[in-house]
Amino acid sequence: MKMTSLSTDQAPPIGVPLRFFAVAPIFIVLAALLLAVGGGNPFADMHSPALLAATHCITLGFMAMVMLGAIQQLLPVVIGSPMPASRLVAWFTFLPLMAGTLLLSGGFMLGKPELLNLAWPLLGLAFLVFIGASLLSLARATAQNATKTAILFSVLSLIMAATLGMLLARGYATGAPLPYAKLATAHISMALGGWVLLLAIGVSYQVIPMFQLTPNYPRWLTASLVPALFTVLLLNLALLLPESVPGWAKYAAEILFWLLAGCFAAVTLRLQNQRRRRVPDVSLSFFQLGMASLLFAALLSLAAMLWPAAHNYLRALSILVFLLGFGLSIVQGMLYKVIPFLVWFHLFRGGVKAVKVGVPNMKEIIPEPWMWRHLWLHGATLLAVLLASWWDAAAWVAIPGLLLQGALLSYGVFTGISVYRRTLKRIEQAEA
Repeated sequence: MKMTSLSTDQAPPIGVPLRFFAVAPIFIVLAALLLAVGGGNPFADMHSPALLAATHCITLGFMAMVMLGAIQQLLPVVIGSPMPASRLVAWFTFLPLMAGTLLLSGGFMLGKPELLNLAWPLLGLAFLVFIGASLLSLARATAQNATKTAILFSVLSLIMAATLGMLLARGYATGAPLPYAKLATAHISMALGGWVLLLAIGVSYQVIPMFQLTPNYPRWLTASLVPALFTVLLLNLALLLPESVPGWAKYAAEILFWLLAGCFAAVTLRLQNQRRRRVPDVSLSFFQLGMASLLFAALLSLAAMLWPAAHNYLRALSILVFLLGFGLSIVQGMLYKVIPFLVWFHLFRGGVKAVKVGVPNMKEIIPEPWMWRHLWLHGATLLAVLLASWWDAAAWVAIPGLLLQGALLSYGVFTGISVYRRTLKRIEQAEA
């Protein structure tokens, strides 16, 4: 495990990231429940209230919750620059994000504009506090590495995605005359293609060589990939808004984006194939499924350009594969590796007493059989979601699959927290 470049002495209290990680899986369960009570097959209509509500539970309640918690751990440890007032920042991002997500999802599900009007200021507060603290931390950092660059560009993408999202929520609540289709496309592009993908790339630069024992990413990729992707995203936005832009220019920009994203996935899979320890690892398998899904999402988007008759269907499938196949796989795989590491690391801070009491091995913190069951369940759920848009019966496999995933992940997270608390109590008793 390559830890020599990490500033572990600057790590925030374990409660800062863990409060985000502990609550996040509950939103997967909530997303499944919203899909179940929505009536009919929610995957048959990409604009159905149930699917909109569930999507925001996953993107905001689960993925953003984990990502905000992870960055508050990454900045001090990987970049060497702690967030200012880390506990205060954590509470002022965690609570408004949780409340705002619940209100936004409720507003979409129930068709209540007043809930949307309550949601967007709370979400705005959460992201404003987080973005301000992150940019200040990045500005103070002396370290210069690829992960810092990726976090910076992902936060810049988040600024645009959050601004567009709040504008859309307020527009839906008030009935303001806005170009909703274009704004929604831009919002999805910056949220998934910018915030999620760029942060996943930056985290992968550290997590994959460190935990999966692979060679480092090639220098040509770490130096240029993230700036190139961010530039292409901005180009896509610039081409999206005017009416007179020729279609070939939009297609060219989108093809370039997917080529760059596909390059990241292909290089990652190649590095994972070169890992030094050829033993089964569930986190590795989650990441591999995520990279394969990213390549599949790229193929679906490219096919949508070549097959105009099925454009909307293939584009919707591409978004679902990116969100559930890439995003959900990567975030869940990261949690199953990061939580045991955090528990192990913070317990070893107990020094001699911790060694004497006995700190569990990282593989003992969350039972591996449960993680493997989760991986197979996730793969089956993803396949069911892809079939559900035209086969109603598959929806009733996908929905309970999603619910069970949230339950399994909650079990894993709370098992890790329980191990930490029990071992810490033994260390404190040994010191008494």
